[in-house]
Amino acid sequence: MVASEGLWPVPGEAPSTEDLSRCVHCGLCLSSCPTYLVTGLEVESPRGRIHFAKLIDEGCSELTPAIARHWDLCLQCRACEAVCPSGVAYGRIQERARAQLAGTPGVQAQRRLRRLMLRNVIARPRLLAAAMAPARWYTGSRVRGTVRGTGVLRLLGRLGTGEQQLPARSGRPFRPGDALAQPVEARERALLFSGCVMGELFGEVHRATGRVLARAGVAAEAPAEQGCCGALHAHDGDLEFARKLARRNIAAFEGSDLPIVVNSAGCGAAMKEYGDLLSGDAKWAGRARAFAARVKDASEYLAEVGGDIPGRLAAKVAYQDACHLAHAQGIREQPRELLRGIAGCELIETPGADVCCGAAGIYSLVQPAMSAGLRSRKAGQFREARPEIVVTANPGCQMQYNAAVAEAGIDARVMHLMEVLDEAHAAAEQSQR
Repeated sequence: MVASEGLWPVPGEAPSTEDLSRCVHCGLCLSSCPTYLVTGLEVESPRGRIHFAKLIDEGCSELTPAIARHWDLCLQCRACEAVCPSGVAYGRIQERARAQLAGTPGVQAQRRLRRLMLRNVIARPRLLAAAMAPARWYTGSRVRGTVRGTGVLRLLGRLGTGEQQLPARSGRPFRPGDALAQPVEARERALLFSGCVMGELFGEVHRATGRVLARAGVAAEAPAEQGCCGALHAHDGDLEFARKLARRNIAAFEGSDLPIVVNSAGCGAAMKEYGDLLSGDAKWAGRARAFAARVKDASEYLAEVGGDIPGRLAAKVAYQDACHLAHAQGIREQPRELLRGIAGCELIETPGADVCCGAAGIYSLVQPAMSAGLRSRKAGQFREARPEIVVTANPGCQMQYNAAVAEAGIDARVMHLMEVLDEAHAAAEQSQR
């Protein structure tokens, strides 16, 4: 798919004319777009953003800072893709549109710090570990209870919200190469993708995933050479660096045809699209497609391998679809079926369970107002439904729901799907002793 030269600042990374032409401007995407639902503005809809891209592609408009702001406000949740009758690859269009911002006067300076952080902190394990260490310490310390008891968080604005987003307890980080629980008798073998922020702040989710897999008879390991998936970089338009990270992961997982299990929806969606990301690289395109075909979300994989996994957890549970699981990967029923299989679990469906929570990677940092509005919608739904556990399958969503539950003023735990399964399985095993 080749883009026209148009008036793109970076022609080599421009959205393809073919992709843009698939949009017939029918408007069916509008009711699924979070930013359109909040603003009611055509320019904050997929159709509106594609219209701007077409104008640039056809040479009728330059990429202005105003257009850039409309693109930046997009959450890239890809809910529009799930309802589009024409099969518009909006996620791909948006990533390539954002790649243009690096060459747009009046916009580059705003993005340099973001790119510096994503390249030199998020994608560098040692620097990321150092950056996350204070947060891990804080979540496990008595200081947190003292801070929350003072009520000062209400006065700290975005900083206070960030504190509420942190996990209840981070526990130990999980690094590539760390050991996972093993089954008594292995029926299957798999590889676990550990990611970057996921491993640093949500290491216990990886350990829970290992225990759940072991109970299903799956022997899993986490290759030591793997690293950041590149999703945050691609979403920000840094496609060159995203390709670099993709090549690293492909090489790390080659040497077998074992399934690659992922428990982060954003990572899984990005890795399933490595074939597209590297389609222009003759050396890596075939290897990328083969890699992508092996990637499985943890719920998707458990549904495929089956096995008798007992579970017991008496709780009212609200499952919230992670955007890149439901919309990008098309995985909706597998997590719900796993929850329904838990004895005593009351699965409730809240309105808008598949509407973006406003986390969207670093979106809550760069677009705090829109993120807060979407989080408040979720808080209102939780306040009405009063679940005991809010469940999702993505670390960013978990963080946003931590803040939403606090805003709702309800006593509810926010848990990853794998943590719920692990806790339920452990309870069932304990009752059988």
